[in-house]
Amino acid sequence: MEIINTKDLGKKYLNGEEEFMAVSGVNLKVQKGEFVIILGKSGCGKSTLLHMLGGLDKPSTGNVFINNTDIYKLSDKSLTIFRRKYIGFIYQFFNLIPSLTVYENIVLPALFDGRRIDEVKLDNLLKTLDVLEKKDFLPNDLSGGQQQRVAIGRAVINKPKIILADEPTGNLDSRSSNKLMKLLAFYNKKFKQTIIMVTHDEELVKWGTRVITMADGKIIKDEKIVKNTSKKPAKR
Repeated sequence: MEIINTKDLGKKYLNGEEEFMAVSGVNLKVQKGEFVIILGKSGCGKSTLLHMLGGLDKPSTGNVFINNTDIYKLSDKSLTIFRRKYIGFIYQFFNLIPSLTVYENIVLPALFDGRRIDEVKLDNLLKTLDVLEKKDFLPNDLSGGQQQRVAIGRAVINKPKIILADEPTGNLDSRSSNKLMKLLAFYNKKFKQTIIMVTHDEELVKWGTRVITMADGKIIKDEKIVKNTSKKPAKR
């Protein structure tokens, strides 16, 4: 089932008096439950594309359809509500509110949406994220890996159909990056959440089901990822 579809998507910026296309003519279809990795060098347009898919950056040309809704034809208020319902965001720099505790940062989107907090389910989420014992801590009292796991909790609290992650491992060491990717894979497999993740790290491709490579604002390669499920024969 198709959950995202773009038609001739483009984003134009001004650089002084010159115009340049950060994203140009992107036609992309994403099926429900895919884990899509978007690869590319800095400046290739991958983050701009992600922000347009998430309703954060209005395109100069083309359309973005999510669940058959042309999201940029919605009013600003309707688009905000739509984002809260369908999309969870994870950023490289965590974007946690420093004056709020772990608990408060995670439940914030649910409160904005007028949802009642189920404390038992929330504690289970905190356990899954391995931050239950930190629930009353402020972000500055956490490690980078812990802060990013809190950001994941904030992204999934409303059970969105889509999770968009912009270089989520960019500020993490290899151990924390591995933990983060395991969590994303867990949510993708258990809850069939569609994940689109931007990165320049080719080592992370193995976690996805599909890899898209961008250069100069365009998709230059789009491949399914074939998992190696073969097992070595047991030694005798």
